[in-house]
Amino acid sequence: MKFYEYILIILIFSSCANIVPPTGGLKDTSPPVLLSNLNILNNESKLEKVILTFDENIQMHHWQNFYISPPLDNIDYKIRGKQIIINFNSNLSSEYIYWLSLSKCIKDLTEGNIISNLEFNLKENKNKISENIKVSVKNSFTNQFEENHWVLLYPFMTSDSSVFNSKPLYLSKTKLNGIAEFNNINGGSYKLVSISGDDYFYHEDELISFSDSLIEAGKDTLINLYCFNPLQITDTLESYTDTTSQTRGSLMLNTNISGNIIVQLINGNKVVLEEYFYNTNLLKLKNISTGVYDIRLFFDRNNNLFWDSGSFTERYQPEKMYYYPEKITIRENWDLELEWIIEE
Repeated sequence: MKFYEYILIILIFSSCANIVPPTGGLKDTSPPVLLSNLNILNNESKLEKVILTFDENIQMHHWQNFYISPPLDNIDYKIRGKQIIINFNSNLSSEYIYWLSLSKCIKDLTEGNIISNLEFNLKENKNKISENIKVSVKNSFTNQFEENHWVLLYPFMTSDSSVFNSKPLYLSKTKLNGIAEFNNINGGSYKLVSISGDDYFYHEDELISFSDSLIEAGKDTLINLYCFNPLQITDTLESYTDTTSQTRGSLMLNTNISGNIIVQLINGNKVVLEEYFYNTNLLKLKNISTGVYDIRLFFDRNNNLFWDSGSFTERYQPEKMYYYPEKITIRENWDLELEWIIEE
């Protein structure tokens, strides 16, 4: 019997020595949820501060993503546990509806989950009727949507020379889909531009875009902009010819456009083949090395055989690049025929 008691004691101590710590449950992957939004007024009934309360403790992510439209000076903030307190040291004009954005500014304290979208009217103005405008920003060279670009509206009488040296009247930022939204605009005419920098003043080597015509709030609802780097005056990709391949094919593009057109075949980051076409919508490229390629084309507006960027000061747009939506495969002794409808 004592032998069995001895074995039992050993088993008990052995199990006690192998304690498995708790797993702690599932990882929190949800961003903080806004529970309340409180406006605090001063003795003159002017907005003094806004207090936002969330369902968990928060911390700042990137305050530089914060903006208010129309812009105001002397705004600061502090975080206390589950709250962020935004202090306003400028009076709000009764002429405008103010839009506040804290998107990508706040994350939770423990796991760092970021609030991707947090925007709202700062204060109701029942005497104002607001207009809505959406602006799409694409890169004129890559034809890709641009994220985190400032989109700026200026009064129509603002001179071009002072646009990037003065505050805009309204501002917004593009999201992942390249769209910036304005939900608080007074009716009227505006100049429209975009820039890619951290602030809404233009700096050299930033991407910019502009509308050729004034924007009419209440009439225009969606505007497309194509941004460019004014310093990028030629195609920076390295031209390349494959002299080792002995197998060749050809490509025929049947398009709905004509004019001075340059077609390029791209493999990786190199222009493998480039052809020039004049006043024809049948674009044939011969003697192509077998392989997989991207196709792009652009209108050579000034017939200088290069892709040209734009200029805000001289008021001309960049030459817009078009990309075929799929990769193509060139096979030996094979004529590949494609129909490519270019949509403006």
